[in-house]
Amino acid sequence: MQWKIAPQTSYVTFVNRAKTGKAGSKNTLDYDDEKLNPDGSRTVTLTGNLALDAKPVMASYAVPEPSRFAATLLMEALRDQGIRCALTAPAESIVFKALAPRYTAENQVAEHVSPPFREEVKVTLKVSQNLHASATPSLLGALVAHKDTGIKQAGFDQERAFLTKAGLDLSGAAQSDGAGGDAFFSPDFMVHYLRFMSTQKDYDLFYRSLPVLGKDGTLFKIQTASPAAGHVHAKTGTFTTYDALNQRLTVTGKALAGYMDTASGQHLILALYVNMVSVSRDDPDATQNVAGEALGAIAAAAYDAPLTTRTAP
Repeated sequence: MQWKIAPQTSYVTFVNRAKTGKAGSKNTLDYDDEKLNPDGSRTVTLTGNLALDAKPVMASYAVPEPSRFAATLLMEALRDQGIRCALTAPAESIVFKALAPRYTAENQVAEHVSPPFREEVKVTLKVSQNLHASATPSLLGALVAHKDTGIKQAGFDQERAFLTKAGLDLSGAAQSDGAGGDAFFSPDFMVHYLRFMSTQKDYDLFYRSLPVLGKDGTLFKIQTASPAAGHVHAKTGTFTTYDALNQRLTVTGKALAGYMDTASGQHLILALYVNMVSVSRDDPDATQNVAGEALGAIAAAAYDAPLTTRTAP
């Protein structure tokens, strides 16, 4: 089994115990036996199975201490340029206020310029980036509400004010985190929210940031051969729990909400949900292949459905 680690760093050492399985077998790569070393680095064991005929796959490792990881990479990059440096304490223990007088132009090592917010929105929506989504309420609280305490709640207060001003019925909405693990939105609320967004000056940026059925983002593998592929721009959302009784996963909620341009020229707004779907826990793609495809199939069915009109009473 051949593998490659990127980026190469002393922050983490991987011990490869994964095996090459027979052709056609399931890929079950995972990380086990994580150890924190005295110097702050990590040692992790890669286990599982990779099929003999499998295509190259990426198995991501969730960094448990991002500040230490970033500091280690910076130190290694400086060393590569011949700059002597050392990391003698965990990054989070550095007292930045004490170091502030040294932050002068002549001592600047690097500068990071954040991308425009429209690019941040695209990352969050296209690939369902939970870390970015989770940070959004706090960013609103700090940068828009200008709070230095109760920042997260201040962010939600900003969101509520925005939705209230939009005239939306918040009885169909509940939210306590940015990534959606503790959030509930009715289909009716989502349709009205998406309708409101379609009237805003930034709608085109919002629309182009959504995953596209059968083409990109979290929908790139859904309904790829359907005539609807490329004509549905919609955000996915998934939440699962472990069913210990049956040793399976329960998809407690999976959604697809966004916009569709139909074959007949209609521009539709859709909010599709499935709940309490039982899937195998041994197949990492089961949730996508079962619940995700079901939602994609419903959207695809609407793409070339006969043109309908409705007359108001």
